Amino acid sequence: MFKPKVQNSQKSIPSKQPEPSQKGSGSTFSEDQIRFRAYQIYESRDRTSNNPDEDWSQAETELMELVGAK
Repeated sequence: MFKPKVQNSQKSIPSKQPEPSQKGSGSTFSEDQIRFRAYQIYESRDRTSNNPDEDWSQAETELMELVGAK
């Protein structure tokens, strides 16, 4: 009996920007959403120069600009 090989593919990270969560009085982003964007920034540098604080700050800034642009 012939059994075809099954390839296990890694789950890809969606490229869609996260939507702001509706918490409190304004549009803010959850830590998970900021963390996700910060990791995307880190990966965009081919995982070089590990600056998590700068990545986090840049992620927050970009996400807040996204909300302001709407």
